[in-house]
Amino acid sequence: MDEDFRHHSRRVRRRRRPKSSVTNINIFALTAGAEPVRPAEVPAPAVPTDEEDLFGERMVSTEWLERRAKRLEKQEQELKQRALEIERREAELEERQARFEADMYLREDEVEAREQHLRDLEARLGQKESDLGTFVARVQGGLLADAG
Repeated sequence: MDEDFRHHSRRVRRRRRPKSSVTNINIFALTAGAEPVRPAEVPAPAVPTDEEDLFGERMVSTEWLERRAKRLEKQEQELKQRALEIERREAELEERQARFEADMYLREDEVEAREQHLRDLEARLGQKESDLGTFVARVQGGLLADAG
């Protein structure tokens, strides 16, 4: 088992050969000639002028500006329409919320009114029970007096 560990530790300690950078690989891959071009021999890329983009075309053409202006105008109109739609939906939502709150307050008032009515009915029922008990006591007292 010690031998396996030593063998493994030796394998891990080995130094690896330094790899070439990605840039060097890309430079060799992008060359069109038969012989590989050394990184030092690669000519510096030409800096595009203000009027040219990376592909050698004019960066700002009137057609491109017109297309861009139209596209931007169309996008602005769409954004305005979306904003109006959002505002409309928010107004509807606020209106619905106000209706629900008003409905809730009306229902609460109705429930409170019913509760008060039930309390009044309970009080009347209690009073009638008391009156009935008094009446029964009088009747019984009258019957006892007549019997005696």
